[in-house]
Amino acid sequence: MRRTDPETVDVLGVPFPRPIPAMSRVARGLAGLALMPFEGMPGRGPRRAVWSCPGRLYIETHGVKGPDGARVARQVERALTEIPGVRWAQVNAPTSRVVVAVGEPAPRRVELVRAVERAESEPSCEAERIEEDELHHPADGARATRLPSVIAADAAGLVLSAASKLMPWAPLPTEVAALASLVDLHPRLRALADRKLRGHERADSATSIGAALAHGLAARGEGTVLDIMVRSTQWREAKAHKRAWCAAESRLVRQRDHAGAEPVVGERPRPLPEGAADRHARRSIAAGAAAAAVALPFTGPRRAAAVGISAIPKAPSNGAAAFSAQLGQVLARRGALVMDRSVLRRLDLLDTLVIDTAALGAGVNVLSDLVPLPGSEPVELTAAAFALFDEEKPQVVRRDGDWVLGPVDDLDLEGRDGVRERQRLLDQGAPLVLGLARDGRLQGLLAVAEELSPEVDALASAAKSAGIRVVQSDGGEGVLDVVRELQADGGVVMLVSGDRRALGAADCGIGVHDEGTPPPWGAHVLIERDIDIAMLLVEAITAARTVVRDSTLFATVASGIGGVSALSARRKPAASGLRAVNAGALMAFSDGIWRARNLTGTRKAAPAGRVAPPWHLMPADLVLDRLGSDPRGLDEDEARRRTPANRVGGAGGAGTSIAKAFLSELSNPLTPVLAGGAAVSAAVGSPVDAALVAGIVGVSALIGSVQQVHTERALAGLFERSATVTTVVRDGTEQRVVADDLVRGDIVSLRSGDVVPADCRVLEATGVELDESSLTGESLPVPKDPSPVVAADIAERASMLYEGTVVAAGKVTAVVVATGDQTEVGRGLAAARGAAPETGVETRLASLTKQALPVAVGSAAAVAGAGLIRGVPLRESLGAAVNLAVASVPEGLPFLVNAAQLAAARRLADHGALVRNPRTIEALGRVDVLCFDKTGTLTEGRLSVTRIDDGHSSAAVSRLGKSHRAVLTAAVRATPRADNPEELPHHTDQAVLEGGLAAGVDADGWEKTDAVPFEPSRGFHATNGRLGDRNLLCVKGAPEVVVPRCVRHGGKPIGAGTRKRLEKRMERLAASGHRVLAVAERTVSTKDISEDDVVDLHLLGFVALADPVRDSAAPAAETLREAGVRTVMITGDHPATGEAVSEEITGRNGDTKVLTGARIEELGDAELDAELADVDVIARCSPAQKVRIIQAYQRGGRVVAMTGDGANDAPAIRLADVGIALGQRGTPAARAAADLVVTDDRLETIVAALIEGRAMWASVREALGILLGGNLGEIAFTVLGSAVTGRSPLTARQLLLMNLLTDLAPALAIALSRPDREAVPELLREGPSASLGDALRRDITTRAVTTTLGATTAWTLARLTGRRRRASTVALASLIGTQLGQTLLIGGRDGTVLAAGLGSAALLAVLIQTPGVSQFFGCTPLGPVGWGIALGSAGAASAVGLLAGRRGVAR
Repeated sequence: MRRTDPETVDVLGVPFPRPIPAMSRVARGLAGLALMPFEGMPGRGPRRAVWSCPGRLYIETHGVKGPDGARVARQVERALTEIPGVRWAQVNAPTSRVVVAVGEPAPRRVELVRAVERAESEPSCEAERIEEDELHHPADGARATRLPSVIAADAAGLVLSAASKLMPWAPLPTEVAALASLVDLHPRLRALADRKLRGHERADSATSIGAALAHGLAARGEGTVLDIMVRSTQWREAKAHKRAWCAAESRLVRQRDHAGAEPVVGERPRPLPEGAADRHARRSIAAGAAAAAVALPFTGPRRAAAVGISAIPKAPSNGAAAFSAQLGQVLARRGALVMDRSVLRRLDLLDTLVIDTAALGAGVNVLSDLVPLPGSEPVELTAAAFALFDEEKPQVVRRDGDWVLGPVDDLDLEGRDGVRERQRLLDQGAPLVLGLARDGRLQGLLAVAEELSPEVDALASAAKSAGIRVVQSDGGEGVLDVVRELQADGGVVMLVSGDRRALGAADCGIGVHDEGTPPPWGAHVLIERDIDIAMLLVEAITAARTVVRDSTLFATVASGIGGVSALSARRKPAASGLRAVNAGALMAFSDGIWRARNLTGTRKAAPAGRVAPPWHLMPADLVLDRLGSDPRGLDEDEARRRTPANRVGGAGGAGTSIAKAFLSELSNPLTPVLAGGAAVSAAVGSPVDAALVAGIVGVSALIGSVQQVHTERALAGLFERSATVTTVVRDGTEQRVVADDLVRGDIVSLRSGDVVPADCRVLEATGVELDESSLTGESLPVPKDPSPVVAADIAERASMLYEGTVVAAGKVTAVVVATGDQTEVGRGLAAARGAAPETGVETRLASLTKQALPVAVGSAAAVAGAGLIRGVPLRESLGAAVNLAVASVPEGLPFLVNAAQLAAARRLADHGALVRNPRTIEALGRVDVLCFDKTGTLTEGRLSVTRIDDGHSSAAVSRLGKSHRAVLTAAVRATPRADNPEELPHHTDQAVLEGGLAAGVDADGWEKTDAVPFEPSRGFHATNGRLGDRNLLCVKGAPEVVVPRCVRHGGKPIGAGTRKRLEKRMERLAASGHRVLAVAERTVSTKDISEDDVVDLHLLGFVALADPVRDSAAPAAETLREAGVRTVMITGDHPATGEAVSEEITGRNGDTKVLTGARIEELGDAELDAELADVDVIARCSPAQKVRIIQAYQRGGRVVAMTGDGANDAPAIRLADVGIALGQRGTPAARAAADLVVTDDRLETIVAALIEGRAMWASVREALGILLGGNLGEIAFTVLGSAVTGRSPLTARQLLLMNLLTDLAPALAIALSRPDREAVPELLREGPSASLGDALRRDITTRAVTTTLGATTAWTLARLTGRRRRASTVALASLIGTQLGQTLLIGGRDGTVLAAGLGSAALLAVLIQTPGVSQFFGCTPLGPVGWGIALGSAGAASAVGLLAGRRGVAR
């Protein structure tokens, strides 16, 4: 027999070292690995980090951060400069490095290091020593950290684990090994370890190595593998930081003064608050200890310990570590230098962003508004104002000839002082008002506002989007004080600044500096001038919070699964619990990596309320000068330089993939609950049950995602935004480019029919009119002119062209002043982007989930308790409890709601309404405010002749008298001829010809000989023609131009009284929403005419044009009012026009409340909320103001739908709870922003969509009654049965089978049923409050009691007449039969419901009666007696439920 060495043990015949001595040697080796990098290697002295580049070295230096640091730094610098070959040396205290510049020949590195060692001193205190120990310069890379030793220890731990698995027993119990992780996870234990081991990094490395050793001895490797994954990510992060430093060092340190820096003091006035991850860890460990103590008397010490181990909160720390390490790599690739990596680990704590506006570029003062006083000339005012205005010193009085500009009180004025006008400007928010005087008399007032730098705007916008408080400081010593005050008040501060001291004091200091200036050493992150990196870090705050939230959820679910696994495991309960903990940590690790990789730092657009330069006020030559352009345009190199790096614009988006849509559908509150339930089922030995639950969830999400993708593809042609091509002048030559390639300062040339590609300032215009209906809602063409314009409303800015509008006539040259998100439309879209409100589906599902979970947990606890009391084995009782809890969760709820929405969406498609996302349907059912755009929605969106006025009476086109026909005949003669009116460029000409055709009026033998064409500056169109033997000149045009040229009316001279009467008739027509044209004629002697001949005219009358109201508008509005939906008209048109259209639709006269866009600008949010409570019409409304209106209604708890067709509607459509676009007339921007596209442009379709939304809630109420009432009845029956016998009457598979047969098909059929069209008034009264209130509670209670009664009766009778399995089968049949019976009583008249109910019953019979299948579900085939008991009990209970339900409804 072979002798056995006393130091070895045989494993499968192979001698191995005995465990305890071997493990002791391994432990000593691992401890040495842990301390080696920072304690030094034998014979080589202490570690000294040195990095070099051509001409410079960076040498680690100690003792330069403390109170005596300045003296030590000078001492080190002197010692180094004494060495031959050293040009200069500068100590950089914040990084604990001395920068040494060397010449040729360069001194030896070891000589420099020894000089530093002799001159430096030991840290002044323990805190300074720890700070130096844990400071990792980017140049150090990974080798100068403890990562190599920790990864080596992890690898050794894996080897140890493999060896331990080969042994007959593990040297260390898993329970003991698991406790090694607690030191690093519990906040108090971690703080204690940090103190004892002299620093957090030392403690972290020691605990990691200890855990690797312990897990190796316990033959467990999952946790060690996970730690290797985390450390490897940190290794890659360190290498990325080193590469970033090597690339940036030459830019940062260009001369001696850039290298050195004094220390910064970073001590906070109060400690950092406890984070969500630490709070969860503390509570989770305490809960685990309590659970272990409770379980100890029932399960024994090992299983109780396993329950406690399951509560180890490993996921949050792994998720945060993975996120911060991956974020570090992202930042390094973007060129950022992370000088202190620890700040990336605490981003989730940050709640305040302080912006040093001085460091980011001071804002400039701009003239934002001008108010001319009566008698002054606006063009002269604007020229003088901009000539005198000084951006840097606006308050200094400046003179130029007769003109003087300055604060009103500083001017020597005679006469008026503009007190009222000045106060109005101050009330509108102007921080400064200046007076402009000429010859001592005040001519106008100017509002001055500060336009902040784009960087400040972008950062503030990103922070507000992330829900972070924004504080702006103007630099100087005040920045540090602001940071300290915020920290003292409990804030955790991110600072963007160039102030070293303030950056060092902040919790996350982001240092900015200009090229060629010293970097702000002391900042945690250096970004030079790349503000996009700062925005990425702001975005990372939200992502870090999300990672913590997800990780705590993963940890909680993992702890629950681990606890159940530990209690139910046949062997190694601790290993089962620990496996679940590590699985949760792995999910958190993956989540952290994924979220960090998805950070973009995309620059947001400026807020909608930002002060923009008043381009419309500026003279054209000044605009060109401000933009650095000229009439020859930019050159190609300059255009490329001005192209934004990240241009965000457009309303469309990429198509949604199946995978993305599938993940979106899974984002409902029940998914994690059901997923956790499936995992618990698998943990207790029921993988088939877990697969069934997962299958139901997956099928539900798949159906919803397929519908979404199908709809996206069906709408692809409708939503595709074709690129606008325009003519741009560059280098003096015209070329065609895509609108997205335009930049500020480009010169564009546009002709009739061209779409305006960006916001532009007019430079030259020839007979130009623009169709601005897509922006302002104004149906009539608007003339444009290069002269400066004093106008607050966009619709009145005749010197501007806006993106998305169309040139109706003429030719115009303009300079681009804004592109992308900076345009009027783009700013509104940016304000709405990403701000879509949460829909009611999520809210209602969350509410139902919160109500269902306590019931599920309580019922499970009751079943488990009953089993334990009656002596049922723990594993069996626990399994029954888990199965009941999983089965009682309404897993069909998301599927049911999705299916109901999908059915309604398909029905709407039949009506001509395309739904982008089925969830829009349920939101439609909650709408209580509907905002209509007037033009093209309530009106037809085209001009039409509606009335003819002869100066004495007015008549509709269909009922013209002789004098009225004469007016229209002359108007037709004064219109260019065309076979098709649509061929004419001017909309007014089209309308007059179409009106003549409709009234049967033509030129009546008159033949054209000459014409004076219309021009905006002329104001009329005159045509001469031959009528019999005379030449008859016919004129139509603006009344204010034509009427003064008239001398007779009705055969009589026009006197003062007649002229006043005619003016009143014109004003009356205009006030009723009409555009008025004056029509006149005279006989002339020649066939050729000029503008001078258009005098001494005979006024015939007026032609009134309007955008006619749709015939369906009034009935639709009435139906909506009956449904409790408030309708509000939003238009860019004149207030009188909007009021007239509203009164025509509503039938009200005189009590319509109108609010204007100018008034909205004057109101704060609270005041606007109050004004909107009873408003009917909002006129002169810009896109950004529409967004404010939607937000105001939503703040008041209203559910808002927005209907429109123009680009001006797109931002509000996107932001509204339900955005509705008209498909035929709608612009691409409006259609792409909408949730619902009405392809036939009929208002009846919108009403039909609302009915479908309300009907869906009614169907969902009935289906929820079936689903939740049935589940509640199942729970009550199961708990009753367990209380009687100690065991659940139904198995897990029977419970799932019951849910499949009663929830999916019958409840689904109810949800899919088409609403009864004869009950439209009743349907309109439905909605979430009405449908899901008392009516739903009554339905659920009735169904639950009925289901419990039927099942309990059948089960009791079956127990008296047969075995346990037969009783269980009878109870199952009765349960399902009772629920199906109630379903048929509710919706049996619907063929689909009838088929679903009978089909489910037939399937149940087949499953029970088929051998094999019956046994799989825990059943047994039944005979006549069994079926009789089941059906009889079900029928009787259903009848009782029907009677009880009718009595409840009657009450």
